[in-house]
Amino acid sequence: MHNYTTTEIHSLALLIFFSIYFLFKLKIFFNFVGHKSLLQRNRSIKKIKKLSWEDFECLCMELFEKQGWKVLGNEKKGADGGVDIWMHKNSITKKKSAIVQCKRYDEALVTIKVIREMYGLMYEYSVDEAYIVTSNRFTKECYKFIEKKNIELIDGKKLLQMIQSL
Repeated sequence: MHNYTTTEIHSLALLIFFSIYFLFKLKIFFNFVGHKSLLQRNRSIKKIKKLSWEDFECLCMELFEKQGWKVLGNEKKGADGGVDIWMHKNSITKKKSAIVQCKRYDEALVTIKVIREMYGLMYEYSVDEAYIVTSNRFTKECYKFIEKKNIELIDGKKLLQMIQSL
């Protein structure tokens, strides 16, 4: 059996310590590189349309958070009653609340039915504003319906502009 000297033991301990430290730092680096935000990774309509519906909702949540909203995703999976995101924001005069419906569509247009449902939900839940976000577009009737209402339609083009302006 070999007896190690104190210097050899200290050297081995330092080698183990620096190896663990290096691996820890390497893990942090790869987590940082590999976990870019959805907003940073999806800067084209083509990429946004390839997201799963869950990731599209997360992208929308991240976007609204960057705009100063306190965001809470819907905990229900599946039928959510039309609300994907619940939000609130403290302004100078009062606390504002909003609901969001996310529609990640490849080709289909968002129809007036979705907008009418959100309008009803605004009053059912007593929120100040509603947002409908899509990766594609809305029908013309949708824009007519929201006139003088606190509903904002965010189509794919506007969504991309919002993401790129951050």
